Amino acid sequence: MRKTKIAVPIMPISIAEIENFDLKSFQKADIIEWRIDFMPQNLIFEAAALIFKKFDMFQILLTIRTAKEGGALEISNQHYVHILKELLKYNPDFIDVEYFSYPKALAELSEVKDKIVLSYHNFSEMPTDLTQRLLRMNKEKTAFVKVAVMPQRECDVIDLLQITRDLTLEYGRKFITIAMSDLGKLTRVSGYITGSCWTFASVLEASAPGQIELDDMSRLLDLFENEA
Repeated sequence: MRKTKIAVPIMPISIAEIENFDLKSFQKADIIEWRIDFMPQNLIFEAAALIFKKFDMFQILLTIRTAKEGGALEISNQHYVHILKELLKYNPDFIDVEYFSYPKALAELSEVKDKIVLSYHNFSEMPTDLTQRLLRMNKEKTAFVKVAVMPQRECDVIDLLQITRDLTLEYGRKFITIAMSDLGKLTRVSGYITGSCWTFASVLEASAPGQIELDDMSRLLDLFENEA
């Protein structure tokens, strides 16, 4: 049995696109991440009903990836929280919250801390204070802590692997860490060593640089994590 769960982002821009998703393409996934930021805001709640019905056999992660962190939407703190709160009626399994971009959101969603994936995304670099950021996020005691960073050289990737392993040994298997781009692909399949508990794979379209296609990801994880 695999230790690492595979999340697959979907980024529909219309109701018709949701209706046309082929579930067979997603069958090797564990989690469906709905990237809400690609959907026109006036269609979000209509889209939600369809997505939760269509993907009811999967765990669902709700994500509004904002422009501040590489996403497709600029939005106020108030509206950010409003959308997430309204979508709670569908009982999502997980909710992404951008910790540093929307610092007030976590307090307003405190009643669902056990569902929150507290996140930080940096598409420019691997910051020198990444360990401190992870420790600060971990103190919030959410379900998971996620970071995705852009490595500039090989040692950034190696550092991220080591940081993840050290934190997992200290605090448990609740960290999701990714180095983006082709340079960082190793981090997407190394959870069995580092303790990073989720990885993200693509179907049709990648949501971040360096994502591996779902069938390939499933095959790699089965190879690396086979405990037989």
